[in-house]
Amino acid sequence: MIALKNDRHIEEFVVIHPLYDEPEQKMNGVELGRMPMSKPVRVSLLLLRGYLMFMFALLGFHILDLAGVFGHHIH
Repeated sequence: MIALKNDRHIEEFVVIHPLYDEPEQKMNGVELGRMPMSKPVRVSLLLLRGYLMFMFALLGFHILDLAGVFGHHIH
């Protein structure tokens, strides 16, 4: 949005659609480096990563079980 002022000091806002706006300079993520994190944040992200890996392992086990890789057994 662009704020325009006219002679009566009333602000008007003109909305420009992103397709018609001038392109902006994008940030390069490679140059940013590592993000600083506190210990609780780092621990929670590591626990989340472990949880997701465990869930994918369970999913893989379930798919292999449905495929009959582990043999026939009674449910």
